Amino acid sequence: MEIDPTDYPEVKNLPLGATIKVPHKGCSESNAMKVHCVVEGLRFYCHKCGEYHFESSFNSPRERLRRQAAYKAVMEMQADASYDLPADLSHTIPAIGLAWLGRGGWTLEMISKYKIGWSPKLNRVIIPVCPIGYTARAVESWQVPKYLEKVPNSSIWESLGDPGTDICVICEDALSAGRCGEFLKSFALFGTSISSSMLNTCTKYRKVILWLDPDRGGLQGLKKISNRIRMVCDEVQIIHSDKDPKCLTDDEIKRLLT
Repeated sequence: MEIDPTDYPEVKNLPLGATIKVPHKGCSESNAMKVHCVVEGLRFYCHKCGEYHFESSFNSPRERLRRQAAYKAVMEMQADASYDLPADLSHTIPAIGLAWLGRGGWTLEMISKYKIGWSPKLNRVIIPVCPIGYTARAVESWQVPKYLEKVPNSSIWESLGDPGTDICVICEDALSAGRCGEFLKSFALFGTSISSSMLNTCTKYRKVILWLDPDRGGLQGLKKISNRIRMVCDEVQIIHSDKDPKCLTDDEIKRLLT
């Protein structure tokens, strides 16, 4: 039975991230249809007949204004010469931000541990970098680029705690490094090149494990980065996997690291 969104006034003001179940008119009197509100619009799915419908909100005046405001905030951020965290930083992360972190295997405990936050103006997850700076990660498909970095060359994202070994792991992004950091000291490159500051950090370790994402960028940067690390470190190990570290289970990460 075809779905007509105008038949369901109760979904008109559904909050972002919310899901409700309603009867599918003409199909069932039970709450067999699920309606999920995402940024792009409303997703309707009837579990009884299998009918699916997507109602886009892109052309609504309210949605256009919201996206324009986020774009303006990004332009202001990029023009700002400071590395201060966003003034509107909040540690109350909305469902869409938590969903992205959760897909990377991050728990609420890890999110709190690393002081991950949210900027409503930028509409992005904020990942602080030590000692100053941050990276802002987009969580909606219309936002580009995915990552916005406000990080001086001297700053490095590193896992907290000291596992007490002379081995470290280097990943592309903070989510992967954070997951590996549950087992070994880990660092994030925020890309597929290595800074002088990160190279200097490598000299403190007997062995460096290089684990980049298995995409084109990661594979292209792997050889150049590993050659540079070998100039300052006695032993370099490269891990190849079918998925990013953040997409694996703890057991899989531990097995590959050890």
